[in-house]
Amino acid sequence: MVVVVPKAPKAPNSAKYKARIGYEGEYYLIQRFLTSGERCYAVRTPGSGSGKMVKPDIIAVDDGELLAIEVKSSRKNYVMLNKDQLKRLTEFCRRFVVRCPECGKEIKPKPILAVRFLNKGWRFIEVPEDWDGPIIVKFYQSSLKRLEPSSSPAVDVHKKFSPKKRVQV
Repeated sequence: MVVVVPKAPKAPNSAKYKARIGYEGEYYLIQRFLTSGERCYAVRTPGSGSGKMVKPDIIAVDDGELLAIEVKSSRKNYVMLNKDQLKRLTEFCRRFVVRCPECGKEIKPKPILAVRFLNKGWRFIEVPEDWDGPIIVKFYQSSLKRLEPSSSPAVDVHKKFSPKKRVQV
């Protein structure tokens, strides 16, 4: 699959360029779900993070598992998500409940952070529903660390999310 990356910008800190990088990360991830097989699907929710309605960047199904995905892209070796961003994601997952018409079982989406480190790779982190605070996701070449609460204002996070169908990114 070919993903078009924008040309090197004259102003890489411009809001327009950052928005485009974010959109392309979301688009790439959606394409990976769509090409991963019969039981994988994803849709982008435009305008996520803006307005009063809480919603993630992507809603996806991975082999029957419902996911709410917040996508971040960065040139740096880390990304920080503040408490409000995470609260919006977990609030969506708490409220967006699907009930099976056959058995009545409630299905809630898993809150997932998908972080694209430009020219380096992706990291996927499942956020615990009761998480309260900011998260810093760092890019590490070789090791992944577990998500652990900490007394510090931010936590170094590296729990690899393993989709059932192994969506390759």
